[in-house]
Amino acid sequence: MGLKLRELPATEEIFIDANIFLYSAFKHPVFGNKCKNFLIRIEKEEIKGYTSDFVLNEIFHKLMIAEIVKKFGIAAKQVVRFVKKKPEVIAELETVWTEMEIIKGFNISILNGSLFPDFIKISKMYWLMATDAFHVATMKKHGITNIATNDPDFERVNGTKVWKP
Repeated sequence: MGLKLRELPATEEIFIDANIFLYSAFKHPVFGNKCKNFLIRIEKEEIKGYTSDFVLNEIFHKLMIAEIVKKFGIAAKQVVRFVKKKPEVIAELETVWTEMEIIKGFNISILNGSLFPDFIKISKMYWLMATDAFHVATMKKHGITNIATNDPDFERVNGTKVWKP
């Protein structure tokens, strides 16, 4: 079953995966409120939250695609082609900017720095896809052992505590 985000002790440090932000932003019927409440705990400084530019870019990308799909009624797989033909549609977006401002307002520290070739070794060692290996490399570089995610793949990483919504 795993560890539950709501049970994460105060004062803990935790890396936040993209799905936590996205569940909250998209008001997921099962995980949305749980993730929102977790992010509020970080905003109130009960917990020290960390993420990376890589995660934030992933969130930004998915929010942008979702808004374009909704606003212009096209399939997600057609978004890139649609925007290439009509780049001015980016100026018509609203929700993506609002959601990114909300995230910017949380008390979350951004972790960065060179992680090559660490993420390659981690991918091989724990059988992780590239993005997940990058997240683990970021955590290891900064001494963070907790991760907020709904991705079970992180459970294969020795020394990592996976906290789920």
